[in-house]
Amino acid sequence: MKKIGFIGLGNMGAKMTMNLLKANYEVIGYDINKEFVKNLLPKGLKPANNLSDIAEDTDIVITMLPNGDIVEEVYDNIIDKFTRGTLFVDCSTIEVDKARELHKKCEDKKILSLDAPVSGGVGGAEQATLTFMVGGTENAYKMMLPLFEVMGKKSLLCGSSGLGQATKACNNMLLATTMIGVGEAFSLGQNLGLDPKKLFEILSTSTGSCWAINSYCPIKGVGPTSPADNDFRPGFSSDLMLKDLTIALKAIESTNTSAPFGKNSQENYKRMVNENQGSLDFSAIIKFNK
Repeated sequence: MKKIGFIGLGNMGAKMTMNLLKANYEVIGYDINKEFVKNLLPKGLKPANNLSDIAEDTDIVITMLPNGDIVEEVYDNIIDKFTRGTLFVDCSTIEVDKARELHKKCEDKKILSLDAPVSGGVGGAEQATLTFMVGGTENAYKMMLPLFEVMGKKSLLCGSSGLGQATKACNNMLLATTMIGVGEAFSLGQNLGLDPKKLFEILSTSTGSCWAINSYCPIKGVGPTSPADNDFRPGFSSDLMLKDLTIALKAIESTNTSAPFGKNSQENYKRMVNENQGSLDFSAIIKFNK
């Protein structure tokens, strides 16, 4: 049984770690917030006093951190302390170029690496139904696959280094754009005098059907329970959606891709966050569309 290091024990990382512990993996964890570590001790987590502790006798190190700069800082702090063949797996959502830089650093040290951002949110992390979008080598992916299967319902090796992050950028740009469109459709329906529940019945079973309608409808009392039924408490916050859309925007600009709807989505979420509503679920964008 491999020994796992986990760095970043917040809302997502804590629940992913709990699933590893339930599967009887030995996990040593670190977070700058000591309360996060303390909360997992009764579940069997072994605490790391510092990042160097993570490097001692671990086979796989997983990071789940707020942004690429922090991920890079962690890598730079401990990469020299690992033996050849150690596997670094970053499940954070970061820029594609940054992910490729980190892969190169690992390659130079003869360390395996994967970028493996997730979809599914806190609920998916808790229920072990996450989807992992993975970039890296086949060998590294096979080494990590048993852990992906413990923490999620699906993982896919999307291609070489950085292509996991590329997939996540495309996915969340589409999700944001779709949610804005769903909100506009329901607003139009309301202005035309339609019953939103009846509109939902049609949209969820016709050509307008999509996840944002069927599973996450942003209208209170319509469809399955969603953040709209709980004052738009996240879920997946608008702050995080803006972060992901900004990553997508950088990729759009660096590749000279035509993506006017993606750019417009980023502008809408930026406006929402600038109005101090970033803590609301991203589906609350329906209240800020302009």
